[in-house]
Amino acid sequence: MDRTYCNVKNTYISLSRGQGGIFYEPVDPALRKETGILLMHSDSDYYGFIPAPELASRGFTVLASNVEKPCMTLDKKLLDVKRGVEYLRKIPGLQRVVLLGHSGGATLMSAYQCVAENGPEIFQDDRKIVKLSDIGPLPKADAVMFLDSNWGNGVMTLLSLEPGISDNATSRNLKPGFDLFAPENGFSPEGADYSPEFIRNYQRGQEKRNEELIGQALERLGELEQDRGRFEDDEPFVIAGASQIAPNNKMFPQDTKLLSHTIHEWPLIHEDGSVTREVIYSLRKPHFNKNMVTVNEMATNVSTVKTYLTNSAVRTRDFHYDESRIYGIDWDSSYCCTPGNVKGISSPMLIMGMTGSYEFLAAEAIYENAKSEDKTMAFVRGASHNFTPQQDAESYPGEFGDTVKNCFDYVGKWLDELVSPVA
Repeated sequence: MDRTYCNVKNTYISLSRGQGGIFYEPVDPALRKETGILLMHSDSDYYGFIPAPELASRGFTVLASNVEKPCMTLDKKLLDVKRGVEYLRKIPGLQRVVLLGHSGGATLMSAYQCVAENGPEIFQDDRKIVKLSDIGPLPKADAVMFLDSNWGNGVMTLLSLEPGISDNATSRNLKPGFDLFAPENGFSPEGADYSPEFIRNYQRGQEKRNEELIGQALERLGELEQDRGRFEDDEPFVIAGASQIAPNNKMFPQDTKLLSHTIHEWPLIHEDGSVTREVIYSLRKPHFNKNMVTVNEMATNVSTVKTYLTNSAVRTRDFHYDESRIYGIDWDSSYCCTPGNVKGISSPMLIMGMTGSYEFLAAEAIYENAKSEDKTMAFVRGASHNFTPQQDAESYPGEFGDTVKNCFDYVGKWLDELVSPVA
């Protein structure tokens, strides 16, 4: 659907040498509400992303910003969020600031708010793979929103690992037994149907490789800390078959019976705006019919030792998943996974999932782990990961209605009802 925002104006601002943002606000100052929203992703900019103009058109002030460098450690990215929060706090008339994390942006925003509420020490216990550095205090936001968050960058890296790789420098000569796209293993372009045995073997292979990678990175970190690294500050850490971008997500996007429905009943927003309460089912179609692992540009995680350990690593114990849940994730082992970070967040929280997206089910894990007693969850029927209708899931054009309007009308109503005090 073509969307115009005649009642919204936007201005580019600079927060630092490498961090900018687009500042969205209503054209008519009289329509401005008292809530400012910071929208950021963990790895890219969200300058023109649809939540910003949608919420500004409803009277909210929105700063859509970026991180200075996607290759930075998560620790440094938290300081980019701090600059955005401080910018909004200085705007006259704004009484509260709300963080909006979408997809992997929820990793960043949840880690930020958890530290802001509890101090850096919340992520400095001995259970962590690596401890958060002493980044100092962070100004709290008054509330947080996680809209179609995934399970966090650590888990998404795990879910994208190619278990057939034995040498991180190459994706050639893959080990047999892990080919997701072989018909004999259950693959079909119309939708895979993998056997329970194949699924468990694949998940075990991913878990084994994940632990090996963490071990290798920690070994190199030890050398760096003893001034025996390849460089003084950090060193490259390149992993074939480990990029978490969507075409590399493995198994559950191909086999739609996996991670396909919630355990409990939740509000579901329908195309006409009505809301029912029911077990939520994914409407997604199978995605990706080719293994991109042999394409360096697509599938290789080009990182550094420290960036990998803070941004992409999480420990597991008997990792597996079925139709409704991921099991065996040690949420307390890292701070790069939203369901773990929300354990320390007490602020009001809105969690929403898009049923046309294959990441929608992370919403239930986030809700169940969230410390906040003031938490709301809902799903939008037929919405894609980016909030527009998931057209390949429609049985006829227009079946899902205006999913963008339905989603952000709900968000706007929740924001209007916020009564949290100024931090």
